Amino acid sequence: MKKIETGMALREIAFEEIKKSILNYELLPGQAIYERDLSEKLGISRTPIREALSLLEREKWIVSKPRVGTFINEITEEQVLEVMEIRIMFDRFSLEKICGNITSEQIKRLEGYIEEQEKNKTNHQKFIDLDKEFHSQIVLLTKNERLEKWFEEIGDQIRWFGLKAITKESRIEETISEHKEIIEALKSQDINQLLKASNTHVGNTKNEIISQLRRKSNEEND
Repeated sequence: MKKIETGMALREIAFEEIKKSILNYELLPGQAIYERDLSEKLGISRTPIREALSLLEREKWIVSKPRVGTFINEITEEQVLEVMEIRIMFDRFSLEKICGNITSEQIKRLEGYIEEQEKNKTNHQKFIDLDKEFHSQIVLLTKNERLEKWFEEIGDQIRWFGLKAITKESRIEETISEHKEIIEALKSQDINQLLKASNTHVGNTKNEIISQLRRKSNEEND
C-alpha cells in the first residue's frame, strides 16, 4: 500500500487501495484487518477507512464478525462456481455478438495480449492482468456499455480467483493455448467451435481453482 494524496474522495481512494491489496494477495483471504493499521499505512483518518470498509463488505471483499473482528473474505468453492457461471454467460453473449463482425485489426489486438502473456509467464501478477485485459477487450467489442460495467465488477473477482489457478505452471501454458484456440475460432467465424473453446477455457480455470482450494484445505487438515 502507498500513502494517499488528496484529490479524489478519500473513501473511494481508500476503497481502491485496499481492494488492490486484496487482489494482489498483499492482504490474504482470512486475514484480520484493523482500521488503525490501514489508517497509518494509507496516511488518512479512520473515518474514510471505515466508510471504505463498509463498501468493501457490501461487495463481499471483507466480512465483519460481531465481537470478533473484520477479515478478508475467504475464497470458497461456492463463490468460484457462482462467478464462473456468470463468466460463461458474459463470454457466450460477447462471443456470439462479435463472431463474424470482428475485424483483422481487432483480432491482432487480442493476439497482442497473448504475445505479452508469453513474455510474462513468470510474472503471475502481470500474466493475470493481461488475462483480464484479453477478456475485457472481447466484452468491449460488443459496444454494450452496461455489459462492460458489469464485467468490470466481476472481472476483479475473476482476477482474484485466477491468481490461484496459475500457481500451477502447466496452467499458464494451457491458458495461452486456450486463448489461441479462441482466436482461431474467431478467425474462422465458427460460432460452435468458438463457444466450445470458451467453455473449455472457463471450465479448466474453474477446475484448477477448486483443485487448489481443496489441496489447501487438505493440507490444513493434515
